[in-house]
Parts: sequence; structure tokens; C-alpha cells
Amino acid sequence: MVFTASALLGAQAALADETVDPFALTPEQLFSAEVISVSRSAESVWESPAAVFVITAADMERAGVTSIPEALRLAPGVQVARINTSGWAISVRGFNSALANKLLVLVDGRETYDPLFSGVYWDVQDTALEDIDRIEIVRGPGASLWGANAVNGVINIITRRAEDTQGWLASVVSGNAEEAGVTLRYGAGGDAATQWRVFGRAYERGAGETPSGGDDNSDWRAWRGGFRVDSEMSADDRLTVQGDIYQSETGQLRLVSSLTAPFTALERETIEAEGANLLVRWTHETDNDGVLTVQSYLDLTARDQRTLSDRRTTFDLDVQYDFPSLGSHEIIAGVRYRYSSDDITPTEIIRSETTTHRSELLSAFVQDQITLAPAWRLTVGSKFDQNDYTGFEVQPNARLQWSGERQMAWASVSRALRSPSELDREFDILLAAGPPFPMSTLPLTIELLPSPEFESEEVLTYELGYRRQITRALAMDVALFHSEYDGLATLTPLAPQLGSDPPRFILIPIVTTNDTRGEANGGEVVLDWRLNESLGLSFAYSSLDISLDGPPGAINAELAEGQSPANQANLRLQWDATDRLAVDAAVYYVDELPALAIESYVRADLRIGYRLTDRLQLDVIGQNVFDDWHREFTAPGDANAAAIGRSVFGRLTWRP
Repeated sequence: MVFTASALLGAQAALADETVDPFALTPEQLFSAEVISVSRSAESVWESPAAVFVITAADMERAGVTSIPEALRLAPGVQVARINTSGWAISVRGFNSALANKLLVLVDGRETYDPLFSGVYWDVQDTALEDIDRIEIVRGPGASLWGANAVNGVINIITRRAEDTQGWLASVVSGNAEEAGVTLRYGAGGDAATQWRVFGRAYERGAGETPSGGDDNSDWRAWRGGFRVDSEMSADDRLTVQGDIYQSETGQLRLVSSLTAPFTALERETIEAEGANLLVRWTHETDNDGVLTVQSYLDLTARDQRTLSDRRTTFDLDVQYDFPSLGSHEIIAGVRYRYSSDDITPTEIIRSETTTHRSELLSAFVQDQITLAPAWRLTVGSKFDQNDYTGFEVQPNARLQWSGERQMAWASVSRALRSPSELDREFDILLAAGPPFPMSTLPLTIELLPSPEFESEEVLTYELGYRRQITRALAMDVALFHSEYDGLATLTPLAPQLGSDPPRFILIPIVTTNDTRGEANGGEVVLDWRLNESLGLSFAYSSLDISLDGPPGAINAELAEGQSPANQANLRLQWDATDRLAVDAAVYYVDELPALAIESYVRADLRIGYRLTDRLQLDVIGQNVFDDWHREFTAPGDANAAAIGRSVFGRLTWRP
């Protein structure tokens, strides 16, 4: 498990009062901060036998971030690579891509996973950042509790209870890249049994530049509104109802292939996304000290772009019961049902035999935390999934921990799976087209064909962790891991064939197989040092070595080796210069990505915050201040290759 003192300190501050100085708590208080992502029940960070890192509202405010993806740069082991104004490639412990599919992301327990490609559309994962209580990042498999796709990590975004966001809040942002942004929130209810809040947020961000200085056409406009109601229905019953509605429009450049000359054309693609979701959670404490939690949500999404148009409906029902303590055993168990349906409008680029796809998932889990001795605890459990593609799947986990005075060590072994996506199994994708071969009059196409035989990807991960509060002011967290992958997705070309009848083109078909295996080794170190009441330093370092072995001739078998940085580090300083003036600085180092011809780079961010009054704060923020631009993910020849440049903006926040 990994955490930082400043992160936990910030979490407590955010919970207590939005205006509390995050340096007000002692290191001892930091260890008692609660997380829920490791065991699906509240426990302190100190007690969690996993590599977990917490980003708090105070961390995000002091870092000057304006989006959830940018906030994730603070966490060790997480690769955050900006593609353009609205796009990010984000993964944990490697295997990064714009369609990264080995990471599970939740917002208050609602999965943002899209079954179309088993990944996350980051351009629509947004909320008022001031309403986020914390972001919990679990590195390593979390499938024994959260299910398929929690292969290399779980990101759980948890918003504040309505009682913690009472009254007005207004925030405006303006700058060169962050052209305009406004957030408005109001919460009420006071001391009543029911509190609520509503919020609205809108922003416009300008397009960036290509590495050659052209317009990358990625300008971005979006808005979002939402609400949350928390009610203490009785001494034993709590109810939460929350929802969002949103719309986003952005653009990008895309190479579009066709069977007629010139066969490939560069076009501007507009991406329009909208959606709404509603979540209800009821928690009941039983007379025998058990806790029953029932959660259900409905999620409607729509996305229109050059490649396809998709309308998706997702219904999810999750029931969990925390049993009363049975001697040395603490048992939780649960069942879940998810139904997903989408209507796809095919294009000449992506198509399938059917335009409507429906899937069902039925799963159950059980976990037992066993106290073996006062200092020793063993956690065992497993998830059992029944899905439409691969049938019955088992994802077990075992964790052993030892706790001493101001230190804790843990070890674990976990199995996790990445289930096939609709794109893997059911879709035909036109990848490229070109002129005829010599001695032929038919054009050439390369297509990724549906692969109904593709099975789940598998990982078996071994982890070791050690955490210690070295002094009252210095904390350390270390995690090491070894992961063995099997059945990884492999793009395998088949023999060329004539396409259509009569023949209109020569087809080079590609199918997705499970022919690649490999391993990853690495570790993460976090040091957090509170020098005095007003000055804090934190340092995080991540190491990753991926080695893959795919069949000869496969297209992407070993691509992931060069798409994840071998080394990442960040150093952050938080300084409250006076009661009103705060200075924050952060330096990020990201190693080279050979597969994308990206050199290592250093990014430096600076924030100067000044409290104009007790209720009004002005922040001036610079991101990437010492570098004109760099690429973070796309290859030089990609149509979407964007130069990530310098950003300077101001933020005015009013809390009356």
C-alpha cells in the first residue's frame, strides 16, 4: 500500500471544512484516514494491505489541476500522457494506449468502463473538482472485489457528502489554453436529516498545435450539471441519490481510408458526446452489527464521431453485506447484475453484423479477513463472474499483513482478467487502404476482423509492500511487484484474400488472438516529509520493466514494451509562506517511450495562491512552465500528434 502524508492530511482537511489549511493536521492523524477501494469497506490507510495512494481535494487545489486526468499525474505508478486538448492515455503499471483496457475507473461506485472497447472515455469523466473528496488509486489487481478489467489497477473517484458542501461556491478560470471555465455550486440542508447540493460547470479550451506548428483542431467545449442528496433516514438507514447530465464537443484530425484514390484523406473529426446517470445507494445497519448496502444506477451515453455512432444504456444492481464479526473473521460478500445494451450506427470504417448488442453480467464475491495473531492478518477472497463472451471466470486473491509499531508490511498474490470487448469479438474495422499491388488492378485494404474465439487476458501478480512512519514528520511507503501475463491480445495477419464478390479489392485480414505472454517487474516509492508547520515535501518514484513474447509476424505483440516509461518521478513542494500566501511547485520526470519516438521530458508546474479575503482566493498557475512543448504519447507521423505546450491561467474561487 502506498500513501503520502500530505495526501492524507489533505483528505482530512477536505472532510472537515473546505477552508481548513491542509497543513493543520499532525502525521498521526494522517494514518487514520479511511479508504474503501482495497476491501470494499472503510478501513484506515494504515490497515490496507495493498499499494494504494490517495489524492485529496486539497492536493488537487494546490496542484492547480482543472481535470481529473491531470490530477492523476500526482500518483506513483500511473502513466498520464496527454494526447491533445481533450484526450489522454492513462494506465497503471504499463500497457498504456488511447484505448487502455487494463484499468477499472469508478465514480462513487459507478463504473465508467465502456464495453465497446473495455476502456474509459476520459473526455466525459468530469465533475466539480471542489466536490471531490478524494481519488483512491489502487495499483495492482483489484479483480477479486471489483471484477474483470481491474487488471493492473483501480481508480475510485469519491465525491463529498452533501453535508460537507453546504452554501455557495463559485470558481472561474481563464488563461491561454484554459480559455474559460466556470463552476457554480449550492448546497443546503444545514443540520436537518437530509442535505443536498446542485452544481453546474462549463468550460472551453482552445485547440493545440501539431509538432510542426499547425492547428491540431482539438478545441473542446463541455458542460455538466448534477446533484447529490444524502439523507439519514433513521439511526440505522442512510440514503444517497445522485446524478449527472453532460455534453461535450471536441475535435481531432483523422486519416480516413477508402477504396478509391487517393485512398487516404486527412479529415477533421468532430466528437460529440452526451449522457446522463442516476445512482441510488441505501445502507442499513442491522441489529447484529452487520451492514447491508444496496446500490443501483442507470447510465445513458451517446457518442457520435466519424468512425461510429453509439447509444448505450447500462443498468447495474449491486448488493453487499458486511457480516458481523465472527470471532477472528470479518466477512463481506456480495452479488451484482449488470445489463448493457448499445445501438451502433455503422460506418465504412467500423461495422458489425448486428447494430444492437446486448450483454449481461452476473457476479458474486466473498472475502474473509482473518486475524491470525495480534500482529498478523490474512485476507482471502475471490470474484466469480458469468459473462456472455467467456462464461464462468474466477479471480482469487490472498493478502498477508504484519503490523508493528509505526510500520506495516504486506504480501499478496492475485489473479485478474480482462474480458473481451465488443470491438475484439464483433466488429470489422478498416485500418488502411492503398493502391493496387504491381500486376494487379484491385486496391488493397487491411481490416481487423471480428474474433469470436478471442478469450480473456490473464495476469497473475505477486506484490510486497512496506510502510513506515520514520519520524513524526517523515513517512515512507514502498511497493514491489512481479506480474505474469498470459493470453494477451495479439493482432495476427492472415493470408491475403479477394474481398467481396465479385472481387473489388485485395484484403489483408487481421484477427485478434491470445498468443502473447510476458511479465512486468517494478516498484514504487513514496516519501513524504513535513519539515515544519508551513513547509512540506513529497517525492514519488516508479520503475517498470515489461518483457513480452509474441509470435513472429504479429503486429502489436511487443508494442507495450515501448509505450510505457521505464522510470517516472515527481517532486512536490507545498509552502504556506504566510497566512494568506501559498506557493506550490512540482517537477515531473517521464522516461522515453521508444515505440512512439518520444524522448524523456521534464514538466514543471507552479502555483501561487493568495487569499484576498477569508472567502475569496486567487490562484495563478503555470503548467509546463520551462518547456515550450513536448509530445507525451502520439508518434510523430500520427494524424493526432500534438505538441503539449505551456499553459498559464488564473483561478478565482469564492466561498461566501
